[in-house]
Amino acid sequence: MKASGLSSIYYRFISLMVRLCGSGAAVERISNAVSALRGAVSSSRNQLYNSHLKRVFPERDEIWRNKVLSGYWRVHERNLFALFYLKNKVYRDLKHYISWTGREHLDNAIAEGKGVLLLVPHFGDERTLHVLLGMEGYPVDVITSRYSDMPRYARECRLSIGEKWNNLHFPDENPRWMYRTLQAGRIVHYASTAYGGPGGSWIANFGVPVLVPSAPWKLWKRTGCRVILASCEQTPDMGFSLRFTPVDPPEDQTGFAETIGMETEKLAREFPSQYEWKNLLIRHRETNTISRLGRVPAVERELEQLAEYGDADPSRVLPLEGILDSLS
Repeated sequence: MKASGLSSIYYRFISLMVRLCGSGAAVERISNAVSALRGAVSSSRNQLYNSHLKRVFPERDEIWRNKVLSGYWRVHERNLFALFYLKNKVYRDLKHYISWTGREHLDNAIAEGKGVLLLVPHFGDERTLHVLLGMEGYPVDVITSRYSDMPRYARECRLSIGEKWNNLHFPDENPRWMYRTLQAGRIVHYASTAYGGPGGSWIANFGVPVLVPSAPWKLWKRTGCRVILASCEQTPDMGFSLRFTPVDPPEDQTGFAETIGMETEKLAREFPSQYEWKNLLIRHRETNTISRLGRVPAVERELEQLAEYGDADPSRVLPLEGILDSLS
């Protein structure tokens, strides 16, 4: 059977399990069972994650790293279950399982009327963050993938919950929508740990050079919007803990990116099982591919296709200065 067919079956399986389970606690038990299986059959990827964790947390032992990876797979799998769990919910069904930290920072930023740039790293459940904000009545515009490489049913599952509660936008749209949204005093939900592309900013993050987007800096400079780092940590029984941290970044592009990177790393170090270590693996691999090519492809998919096996080697950490020199 083709991978696309298996993907559709898997999504339908999750949908059925969520309908049968009913309670959040029951959904989480099934999700945890599936995540244990996913983790067990992902030995090669676990080796890469483990090597990165060993480098980022040299003081920790193998037992600790394995515990982090086990938690990582639980978070990874539960994000899919949340698509179906939240589908027919309203906020009153969930509010007793939701906690907020720093919500006053978000409310104060909105009250200023200059718009809010909500920078959301690959941590916990980024999608549920903007869905819960939408449920609470916050005006959130989100940039997301079209998932055009996925079968129709899986693609619809990925997008439908966001379409219900938020305004969705796609990478091939004219980016002016972000300026208009901020100028209207609304919220732009932006993945700060995404691929940076040719105009991106090079920074050191988790001990490796990575290329991150420069769009957040440009939006902030041109609109004077407030900048907030936001995250959605998973908590027991399909609960969530939302956190909002105001950021007062430096004026320059690199300093802005470094500040956001440091805040993200601080969050990941505090809750390592909640961080999407796959994202670090991808960013690190992309850096090595870019260095080998001597150029920065405009489209991330091209970079994926040009990657070689050795580019993902966690021990291959290039100096940031050397990469900048090779691309100048």
